[in-house]
Parts: sequence; C-alpha cells; structure tokens
Amino acid sequence: MSNVATPHYGIFSLSNVPPWNTHNEVVNKAIEQIVHADKLGFEEAWVAEHNGRRYGIVASAQLLLAAAAAATSRIRLGSGVSRLPMHHPLRLAEDYAYVDQLSGGRLNFGIGKAYDRLEFQAYGIPEAERDERYEEVFEIVMQAWRTGKVKFAGKHYRVPAEGEVADEIELFPEVAQKPTPPVFVMVSSSEESLRSAARRGFSFVLGQRPTRDDVRRLVGVYREEARAAGHSFDAIDENIARASQLKAIHVADSHEQARREYEHGYMWYVNILSNRAKVGLGIDELTYDEYIDRKTLILGSPDQVAEELASFHSHTGLGGLVAWFDAGSQPQEQVLRSMTMFAEKVRPQL
Repeated sequence: MSNVATPHYGIFSLSNVPPWNTHNEVVNKAIEQIVHADKLGFEEAWVAEHNGRRYGIVASAQLLLAAAAAATSRIRLGSGVSRLPMHHPLRLAEDYAYVDQLSGGRLNFGIGKAYDRLEFQAYGIPEAERDERYEEVFEIVMQAWRTGKVKFAGKHYRVPAEGEVADEIELFPEVAQKPTPPVFVMVSSSEESLRSAARRGFSFVLGQRPTRDDVRRLVGVYREEARAAGHSFDAIDENIARASQLKAIHVADSHEQARREYEHGYMWYVNILSNRAKVGLGIDELTYDEYIDRKTLILGSPDQVAEELASFHSHTGLGGLVAWFDAGSQPQEQVLRSMTMFAEKVRPQL
C-alpha cells in the first residue's frame, strides 16, 4: 500500500503518427482512449499539443478536449500543455472557457512555454520573445476568466486593439469553475518552472526524466519555495497531492509479455533524436532495457506494476501519476486492455 492517502491517476495522449498508423486512426484512437478512461474511473486525461512533427499532431489541445468533453461525463480534462506563446490570448481564454462549460467544469488548465524551434518558426513567433509572451498571455487569460472582460496593453499583445468600437472586450462564455479552472504548470526539466509554480500557488506535472530521487528533491524545492512565498502548509500539501509525474506504463499478464508488446512502438518514439530531449528523456541513446532499468517506463503484471507504483508514491510523496499507455502509438486493443487491467487489477492494490 502507498502512504499517499488517495492516489489519483490520469492518462496521457500525444497522438503520435508512426508509419503503421494513418492520421485518421490516431485522431480517433485518442478519443476512444479518453472515453475508456472515463468509464474505468481514471481521474484525469491530459492532452499534448504540437505542430509540424509527426510525434504529435494536435496543434490546439482545446480541439481534442472539446471533443472529449462532449463524449465523457466525469473525467477531468487537461491541456498538457497549452503552449501559451503560440496562441492569441483572448482566443485561448474563449476556447478554454467553452471547454470548461461544455465539460460541466472539468477543465484542468496545464500551461507551458513551448520549446521546439520549429514550432516557433512555423507560426512566425520569435523564440527570444517566448518568456515575455508566456507571461502576457497568462495574465490576459486569468484577467478574462476572473473578471469576465479584458483590457490589456503589453509589449506583445493589446486587447482590444486600438480603435473606436470598445475600450474593453467582454468574455463569452464565462468559465464554469470560479474564479478560474485549476492551473497546472508542466515541468519538463526546468527547476525555475517549478519554483514559479510554487510562488504562484499552482500545482504541477513533472516530465519523465526526473528519477524518483530527483522527484523527491523537487517536491522539497517546491515546498521550500511555496513557504517562502507565504503559502500555507495546507495549501502546499494540497498542491503536492494534486501533482503528478508522467510515466510510460504497460500492464500485461506477465513482465515478459509487457516488455515484448511495448518495445516496438516505444523505441520508434524515443529513437527520433529530435524527440528525446523534448519529452524529458535527454539526448543519450539508451537501449530498451536501460529505459526499463532506469524506471523511465513501468512494465509488468498487475502485481508488479502495483508494487512499483506504491514505491513511487511512498518515495516521492506525489499524489498522482499520469500513465502513458500509448507511447509510440501502440496497438489500440493492447492499449485498452492495459488500461482495463490497470483499473481493475492494479488500482485495488494501492
């Protein structure tokens, strides 16, 4: 048993398109997985956002989350992440407010700065402006959600633009969750991103790269920074309980079966050189066994996976884990079976 009172689990969708899948198959796989997770009792579904790369074909997470909101009834739906510098801030506030209403208040707003130079080039956004745009977009979105209107003049964005029609813009629709949907900062490797989340009183989701010892240390860093910013012990504990780490997971009848089934898709994914650093795996070329030994991914029978997860929660203190059952676009029947085994045979042991 874990020493975390009530562990919570999400699923992760990156929508990879390997050579063996069509774009249509991948789009529909993601929705089916989220619907299945909703029925199985997973607490969260997190959707990644990329463009110009076949490892992620969802350019605006709010599109997939809106479709998922209409097809589910209870699971919370998170952007993992919304790349703030890539979007017009008012449109972003409007889109996610719509998702929050459509879902009945189930949106988790996961935010990040983006990191792929190609993505900045694709949209004509200077990479050097990344941090400034991130801050301005976030400020506008929060203002829109909290007040129902926007009046903002910054270095990169002015809402409304200069003109004679209005001196502020009203937000439609308003958000369902007041004052705003919960904010999560996605932390791939930057300790400063974690410290920023702590200062602002937001929870977080860690990428795959940190080891269990690293995660434990980062949780300590978060506590220290949040206390220095004046947040209460109860608020800090609550945010850490809501926090998660992303991990590739596959459950099968045995470790040997799990290892065999997951290898092809996973290694296709991590062996894209431009990919590894971006998902927090570093740039070292590792073997499949090395990824397993480093616990970058968790494979095995239900008993083995439950034992690993209990150890994870106990050692790190994190309350949650985001399970990536479909890394490298695994066969859909295999993914759904693994999710079912996780829900029915792993979770009861935790």
